[in-house]
Amino acid sequence: MTSNDCLGFLGLGVMGLPMAQHLAQQHPLVVFNRTREKAEALAGSDIEVAQTPAEVAARCRLIFCMLANDEAVSHVMRGPAGVFQSDLRDRIIVDHSTISPRLTRTLAAEAGQRGAVWLDAPVTGGDIGAREGTLTMMVGGPREAFEVVLPYLREMGRLIVHVGPVGQGQMLKLVANLVSALNLMAASEGVRMALDLGLGLDEAALVMQNGSAQSFELTKVLDRVRRKDFTPGFSVAHRYKDLKLALDLAREARFPADLAWSAERLYREHLARGYGAQDESSYWTRWDEG
Repeated sequence: MTSNDCLGFLGLGVMGLPMAQHLAQQHPLVVFNRTREKAEALAGSDIEVAQTPAEVAARCRLIFCMLANDEAVSHVMRGPAGVFQSDLRDRIIVDHSTISPRLTRTLAAEAGQRGAVWLDAPVTGGDIGAREGTLTMMVGGPREAFEVVLPYLREMGRLIVHVGPVGQGQMLKLVANLVSALNLMAASEGVRMALDLGLGLDEAALVMQNGSAQSFELTKVLDRVRRKDFTPGFSVAHRYKDLKLALDLAREARFPADLAWSAERLYREHLARGYGAQDESSYWTRWDEG
């Protein structure tokens, strides 16, 4: 496969794997994952596994990535076998990771020096949205490049919004994630308080889900509690990482973010209790240990 007839995808984790699978339904794919076994499991007639990120960039004009954090994105781009080691003329790099706007703008500038265009396109909708192809994507970068990749984004998401220059996709994602973090913590606290008051879970859920307390995060907490399943869709470690990035933005803007600072402390405590690899909804267990 050459750059004219394939797409590249870097990162096959909880979110990246189903996103890549959606693209693979319509297009030949060249993939790379740091844990090679995950990539090999995806290999098929229209999916090839690359040895390095540089190989993906050499073979594919459009390169999508979904990685864990700033360090992972920086390494995959700048590392000794990274994307930036290839000829990037006429390439478009679409980063679905949630990372700092500052690093995003820096990487976009470095990509531009090598002839590529960078779009930051973080997503919201969680692992369920990734599997069902219903993600919401907020995209920062040049409008012309956005129009080129839009048909592919629609294969992975339902609502795709161009929000402005490079970095603004990440900023909006961090603000949105801040709201969902606070919602999840409020939902967890409310449900646990209801049970401690002797109220039934089913009755409390019925009322809250059909009133002003309803939210995506409340539904998630109730589902996870009923199933006693905290397998990560969005882990505590990732949630805490995004909280920290949002607070960095607040600090830069001199915005007080009072609730967010309280949430950071509480989630830091939850992380320290050893829940980093579990789903964020495991915050519900905070009251198990006093």
